[in-house]
Parts: sequence; structure tokens; C-alpha cells
Amino acid sequence: MKENFKRALQKIKYQPEKELTEHIFRKIDLLNRDKVNLGVYLFPVIGIISLIGFIPIFKILISDFTQSGFYEYVSLAFSIEAISVSWKELAYSVAESLPTTSLILSLSIIFIFLLSLRLTLKQITKGHYGYHYYLKA
Repeated sequence: MKENFKRALQKIKYQPEKELTEHIFRKIDLLNRDKVNLGVYLFPVIGIISLIGFIPIFKILISDFTQSGFYEYVSLAFSIEAISVSWKELAYSVAESLPTTSLILSLSIIFIFLLSLRLTLKQITKGHYGYHYYLKA
């Protein structure tokens, strides 16, 4: 099979165009620059948006904690020594009183902010920001 393929290619005598490799490398470089430019502008914007969005979500989280009675259960655990007998019920009550939706939402916003910060710092350390990066091209 390989020999048939080799013979077929030898009969064709394929010669690539003179500028084909240069065109391919230029296209690859252009795609890499587009990818870098997307990261340069996208990651800081996402970080700023998530940081701004954290403020109202944090307020919602605080209000959900106060409405759920979480603080009362936790203070009860530290105030009464007789709780050691019924600690399982107290643990279940504390777990039930957690505002899971707002807690998950706030943790996801924090995760998005930290991830965008990490990726932005990675772009900075690679040298993709600033005047000198665009002079290389």
C-alpha cells in the first residue's frame, strides 16, 4: 500500500507553490496575534465586570444570611454547653439555614474574578501588553 502511494506521488511530481509556506506561516502568525489580542482585552474586562458584580451579590449574600437565621444557630452552638448532646440536630439546622444559592453565586463570581486575574497576569508576564509587544510585529 505504501509503495503504491509512493509511486502515485512520484508520478504526479507534486510541487507546492512558491509562496505557500510563507502564506501558511503568515496565517498562523495572524491567528496567534488575534488570539493574544482577544486575551489582552477580554480577561481584564471580565475581571472588572466580575469585581463590579460582586458588590450587589455580596449584599444579597449578607441579607440572605441574616434572614435565614444562620447567625442564631451558630451563636447557639457556642453559647450553650448542653448542645454537645444534640450536636447532630444543630449541625443539620445550620446546614439547612445556609443560603446556598447566593453562596454559590458569590463563590462563582469570586472564582471568575480570580481566574481572569490569573490569566491577565499570565498575559502580562508573557509580555503581550504594552507598546513593545506591538513593535515586534
